[in-house]
Amino acid sequence: MATAKAGADSGRRALDLLFAFTEQRPVASVRDLAEALDIPVPSVHRYVALLRDMGLIEEGSRGRYHLTMRVAALGRAARRAAPIVDIAEPAMRALSEKIGESVLLMRLVHGLPVCIHRVESPSRFRLSFEPGQLLPPLRGASARLLLGGLGADERADYVDRALSSGALPPVSGREGFLAEVERDVARGWAISNQEIDEGVWAPAAAIREDGRIVAALSAPCPAFRVDDQRREDILDLVRKTADDISEALGS
Repeated sequence: MATAKAGADSGRRALDLLFAFTEQRPVASVRDLAEALDIPVPSVHRYVALLRDMGLIEEGSRGRYHLTMRVAALGRAARRAAPIVDIAEPAMRALSEKIGESVLLMRLVHGLPVCIHRVESPSRFRLSFEPGQLLPPLRGASARLLLGGLGADERADYVDRALSSGALPPVSGREGFLAEVERDVARGWAISNQEIDEGVWAPAAAIREDGRIVAALSAPCPAFRVDDQRREDILDLVRKTADDISEALGS
């Protein structure tokens, strides 16, 4: 049993290393990766060797590594299997152009909230989340909405599992978080104010298919450049766009 758990932990670490490569950091040395993931350099060497043997990363110049096109093929396969991205993309792009901010599409994948698609804003405001990256399971407006696809008992189990795995605890505590989930799911939208990133305000709205919440649309904004009126305007547009996507999905 201990060996199996160690193997699962190693596999998780290897995937963390894979996700450490982003558009902002397309190449990285072993030391860069060790610092980004806060794990020892010898461990990174081991995970790098594993991923290199699988053809997922390769070494470039001066001991710096980058993803291979095999990873791009995985992305294309995921996109083909998730038509919601193709349906949501035009609406997300139109929303981003209207509000001048990046727009994110979130889903629960294997029971965890994941950013599955992002439309970049023209501004240089940098987001924490890349497509394919996990969100904190107990923080943020999107995470609360995504739990709308679960029953009350499943939500409580989700929170308990996340807490036992060492996830950042919810700002409002366990019971407060569950109450916020119920409130946000009922109204179909939620607000996050610096729950994940300092200085970031983010509205989110539920996307439904056949009446069930299947995704969340979010538009994180730097808090310093959105006054109360602009926040209301952005929230209204995010909600309308989520409704349009829901309608396109046949909800």
